Amino acid sequence: MKTTIDFSQIKIKDLVTDNFHTAELFEKLGIDYCCNGNRTLQTALDEKQISHSAFLLELDKLEDSSLNEFQSYSNWDLDFLTQYIIENHHKYVKNAIPNISNHLQKILDVHGERHSFIWDVQKIFFEVAEELNHHMMKEEKILFPIIKHLANSQKLGVEYKTSDLITIKDPIRQMEAEHVSAGNALENIKKLTNSYTLPKDSCATFQMTYKELEEFEKDLHKHVHLENNILFPKTIQLEERLLKGIYH
Repeated sequence: MKTTIDFSQIKIKDLVTDNFHTAELFEKLGIDYCCNGNRTLQTALDEKQISHSAFLLELDKLEDSSLNEFQSYSNWDLDFLTQYIIENHHKYVKNAIPNISNHLQKILDVHGERHSFIWDVQKIFFEVAEELNHHMMKEEKILFPIIKHLANSQKLGVEYKTSDLITIKDPIRQMEAEHVSAGNALENIKKLTNSYTLPKDSCATFQMTYKELEEFEKDLHKHVHLENNILFPKTIQLEERLLKGIYH
C-alpha cells in the first residue's frame, strides 16, 4: 500500500491517532509522538535527518506487515477510554514499578562499582515512580470521575455546571505538565543507558532490567498519547458544548 502524506501540514499526534500502528514506527525512529506530538511530521523528520521517501518506505512496510485489526481509540466513549487507561496502563505501571525497582537494586549491588551510572538510573526511576503513582491517584480519584460525569451528563441530557474560574482545563493542564516531567525522566534514563545498550559483562538480571525499562518507556508513550492527544482534547470539547447546553 502506497501512502500519501502532506508532511508540512499533518501533525505527528494526528497520524498516531488515526492509526496507532504508526506509534511503532515513531518509536523505532526515536520521534516523540506523545508529549511533542503537536509538531508537523516535516519538522520531526528534519530533526532526525530522515527523508520523505525513507519514512514512507518504513511506513508502507509497517502497514503491510501489520496483522492486527486497527483499533481507533478516538472513536471510544470517554468513560470507556478512561477505564481502558486504568485497566491497561495504570495497572501495568503499578505492577512494573516494584519489579523494576527490585531488579535495579540487584544489578546495583553486583555491578554498581563498575557501572556507576546505574546509581543515577535508580535515583531517576525512584523519582519518576513516586511521581507516576501520585499522578495516577489524582487521575483515578479526581480527574477521571469528572470526565465520567461529563460523559453521563451528555448521555442523560443532564445540565452540567462548573465555576466560572474552574473548568476541566485546569486539572488537565496539570496532568499534561506531569506527563512532560515523567517523559523527560525516562528520556534521561535512556541516555544514561545508551538507549538500553548492555555492558559486555551484563548478567541475565541486567538484560531483563533493560528490557523492562524500555517496555516501561514505550508504555508511557502510548499512555500519554491516549490522554494528551485523544482523551483530554475530547473532554475539553465536551465540557465546552455542555456549558452551552449542547448535548449532541
